Formats: sequence, structure tokens, C-alpha cells
Amino acid sequence: MRIIDLSHPISAQMPLWPGTPAPEFSDLHMISRDGFGERWLQLSSHTGTHLDAPAHIVEGAATLDRLPVDAFIGKGFLIDLRETRHGAITLEALLEFRAQIGQAEFLLLHTGWSRFWGSDAYHRGYPALSAEAAEWLAGAGLKGIGIDAPSFDAGDSDTLPVHKRLLGAGILLIENLTALDQLTSSFFLLSVLPLNIAGAEACPTRAVGILSSFSQL
Repeated sequence: MRIIDLSHPISAQMPLWPGTPAPEFSDLHMISRDGFGERWLQLSSHTGTHLDAPAHIVEGAATLDRLPVDAFIGKGFLIDLRETRHGAITLEALLEFRAQIGQAEFLLLHTGWSRFWGSDAYHRGYPALSAEAAEWLAGAGLKGIGIDAPSFDAGDSDTLPVHKRLLGAGILLIENLTALDQLTSSFFLLSVLPLNIAGAEACPTRAVGILSSFSQL
């Protein structure tokens, strides 16, 4: 068994979507002073590698704590889209893998964009899903879809049509993944467990891909 960390570390200096406040950390207690350590954490629910629940976009829809724990673990399939240049991820690119997507519970889109993490380029010109691709995926029976880019919608979108369509279909969205090149098998076990926070419309996740005999199924 091999376990791959697909998450970016969270720190006060980490890259953030424009306008998102930086995480803040402070010491409530210190071993040197109090005999034990305890920290105060303050951060946006959309910090770093994170999950969007349907409630992120859809009024009254499910929050993360209302979903069963098995909604966050399942058989994943990876599509290598690193040849996709600036612009949309098309339906045609997905249909080539229709049979494999039909066997999966999670779909990960490997665009290679995480290589720009930490630079100004990361939030500009990244590959996003086309409306046609989102419409088809909404009916694909998936638990969730992940991408190694900051969003599923284009950076200049004000209406977020891809988010609305996929979250409206009850599909979890996982953004800011990394190290997808280390998933050497197209199939794997994916875990994207969030903290069990009441009313959470989103939450950072320690996303991991597990390669084992499961990968051969």
C-alpha cells in the first residue's frame, strides 16, 4: 500500500484566492510556560486544499456535517489533462474516459496547474470545466470531482455556472489539489475527510490517494 498526500500545507504565508484573508495562528498555551501546547487557529473555510459542499452555492442544500462519512471516501479515477492549454476542459476530453468514469465515485482532473502554486500565475488562466462538460458530469453518478487548480469556474466568472450545476447535483467539489502526478495508477482509493463542523459549507481537507490492490479493480 502507498499513500499519497494530495494536499497543500496551511500556513500564514500560503497562497490564497484573491480577497481571502490569510490564516492566523497564535499560542494560547506553550509548553515552556504552561506545560502543554495549544494554538488558536483562524482561517477561511475555503483555505488551501478544500471541499465545497452543495450549501456553498445552493440555499438550504446539504452542509458537510449533514453528509454521511462515506460521502468523503471512495474509488477514484484520474484523467491526465496536462496537455490542456489555457481555456476550458471540454466534454470531448472527458468522453474518451466515459467507461472508467462510470466505474468511479470520484473523478480527479490532473491539469498540472499546481506547478504554479505560490506564484501570481496560479489564479490566472487555469483550465476550468466547460458548461457542457459540467452538464454531463452532473449526471455521471459521482460523489465528488477534484482539480489541481483554484476553481472549476473561470477566474473572471461572476455567476459560477459550473459550481451551481455540480453542487446543485449534490456533487462535492475538491479544489487546490496537488501531487496528482504521484498517482501512478488511474484507479485508487480517495479520502477527502473534512472536519465535522456544524453548518460547514466548505472545509479544508487532508486529501490522500491510496494505491493498493484496490487500484487494479
